[in-house]
Amino acid sequence: MKFLCRVCGRHEDEPQGWHLVIELSKPGTDIRNTIFILDGWDVKQAHDPNSVCFCSARCKDRYLADRHQQLVA
Repeated sequence: MKFLCRVCGRHEDEPQGWHLVIELSKPGTDIRNTIFILDGWDVKQAHDPNSVCFCSARCKDRYLADRHQQLVA
């Protein structure tokens, strides 16, 4: 399985040093809330449909900043 960085679009078969964020949907809405920011790469967790993958801390931080702006707007 190839993993895709949600921000820059980089693809990797076996990511090393990547980051994960777990998001869950609020029932009955299209709102997705960031629930967990994982410290390290976990291939089992990365296969979860609620996981969002990032190739670097920079991409993860950019995504979280954008998500925060969406939620407070």
